[in-house]
Amino acid sequence: MTDDPPAEEDDAELRRRVGDELRAVIDDLLCHETPAAGLRESLALLGEVRRALDGPAAPAYNAVEGYWTGAAGSWGSYLDMTMFGGRVNPLGTPMRPTFGVDDEGRHYAEGTVRLGRAYLGGPNMVHGGYVAGLLDHMFGLALHAGPMVAVTATLTVRYLAPTPVGEDLRLRAWFEPAKGRRVVGRATCHHGEVLTAEAEGLFVTVDMVEMAQRMGG
Repeated sequence: MTDDPPAEEDDAELRRRVGDELRAVIDDLLCHETPAAGLRESLALLGEVRRALDGPAAPAYNAVEGYWTGAAGSWGSYLDMTMFGGRVNPLGTPMRPTFGVDDEGRHYAEGTVRLGRAYLGGPNMVHGGYVAGLLDHMFGLALHAGPMVAVTATLTVRYLAPTPVGEDLRLRAWFEPAKGRRVVGRATCHHGEVLTAEAEGLFVTVDMVEMAQRMGG
């Protein structure tokens, strides 16, 4: 009796696994003093990878018809492809966000990430610009928890302590009740019990279909 063959993975999961490997390659390149022979071999292998990845042109995840009106699968595409949380995107930092409503009735999103050498700024610290980007990304997730469609008008970030690389970071964002088209959001980044950064943002609700058409999307 032989074992059954493994189930074939779908294209979406294969793309996620390729993203995981590319992210690991980036980390290895930055973390190792690779000798010249290894670099030459890597160049040759990466050339083969690029040839293997060739195929028909793909539209941007948010350029697919119906995306901005809530097309089926659009949220999953965003979570895969975004540069701050996407698993397919090798620039991303994969996160499994959770959503909820707090005791004051405010919708929130939270998640945990661990950032490697690619995001280094100061000594053993995440670059402040990337911290700001992550907090803004959390606002985007919290908007989805609402749900609400809005864009960032202003973002103020306060850096209270070093945000370390190679450690779990807990992120959370929520929104105060909207006042007309304007809504105020707040977000935090914690390392353990230490609040390393917090943000306040002003957001304006918009018609994203109209905006996509105006921007040629």
